[in-house]
Amino acid sequence: MVNGQLILNGKPIPKDEVAKFVLPITPNFQRCQPQFQNIDATGNQVCSIPRFRETLPNGKTYEVLDQGTYPKDNTGIYTVPAGHVFLMGDNRDNSTDSRFSHADGGIEFVPLENLEGKAVVNFWSTDGSANWFLPWTWFTAARWDRIGEGF
Repeated sequence: MVNGQLILNGKPIPKDEVAKFVLPITPNFQRCQPQFQNIDATGNQVCSIPRFRETLPNGKTYEVLDQGTYPKDNTGIYTVPAGHVFLMGDNRDNSTDSRFSHADGGIEFVPLENLEGKAVVNFWSTDGSANWFLPWTWFTAARWDRIGEGF
């Protein structure tokens, strides 16, 4: 990572800004940094986080969140050992992923033998406003456009 940009095999991965990722600020989700807090058209408090689309050399694209400069936005070069994978979260600034050591709460390199399966579909996704003890709130919080989405 160099200034928040992913470098893969010495080449920067293209990073294009797309629509912001918007979540309501609720009792279930309150950890929004002040610079991302807004009021939406209906008068509700929301968190609007910058979102980007990265495109790998094979054409595969995915979206990531970027909240500014964080400690692991600049890293050294990682050489992944044979039989292992390097994993990074899509919410890069809130992911204690392979960039972090076990001592720092990270996962470092993950042995392939530890992988149980392949994620192929998003089963359930909410905007964070649901209360798990109030099942009727699950439906208004559901992000229906993400449910059933493939990876």
